[in-house]
Amino acid sequence: MSVVIIKKNKNKILSEIKKNTPIIIFKKFFNENDCKKIISICHNNYTFKNNRKKFKNKYIKFASTDVLPSNVRTNRIFRTFELSNYFINKFKTIKALLNFQNKVIKNEKKKKIYRKVQVIHYPVGGGFFEEHKHPRNPTNYGFIITLSKKKKDFKEGVTNFKINKKNLSLEKFDVTKGDLILFKFDLPHSITPCDPNKNLTFDTKGRWTMVLPVYHEKF
Repeated sequence: MSVVIIKKNKNKILSEIKKNTPIIIFKKFFNENDCKKIISICHNNYTFKNNRKKFKNKYIKFASTDVLPSNVRTNRIFRTFELSNYFINKFKTIKALLNFQNKVIKNEKKKKIYRKVQVIHYPVGGGFFEEHKHPRNPTNYGFIITLSKKKKDFKEGVTNFKINKKNLSLEKFDVTKGDLILFKFDLPHSITPCDPNKNLTFDTKGRWTMVLPVYHEKF
């Protein structure tokens, strides 16, 4: 099966990873209240004057608003927030997610690694991310936590994957606030435009996700 849905038992995730299952959806990894708080803290601690600069507050390390930026490989419209350790330590659910990811990372080269906890905001008015992919390791399986709710925070927009050259939309799997998506990190994937018929607005509406990329440390 290309997609497996799991409820309650996190150990089943690891068994599916051993099977190399392309996409795993774990329902309600985060509670909805934490999702709302994470969005609020990110939005309320961001100002455009700090765009792509090191932040001086205790919550955000770095943030960027990308609206079809030049000299990039993949077109996109979104905001990204890299969370500080202080922010992470405020939420047991984030720390639990990081601890679980430790069981999934595959660092075959035995190099030093570093990872980020990032929140991505696809605003109403066309927030999107063109198809792209990543090297499989050391991340092994990408982690995406859904922080917002379709039909409430936005109406259009979905995560798409390409498996064996065939497109797979997660639309039919009813992914919602608090759900964790794991996917083989080298699968091509994209985010379709969020409510493209509205005006582009960077507020708390739209699609919000949390991701945990892992990198080999560069010297």
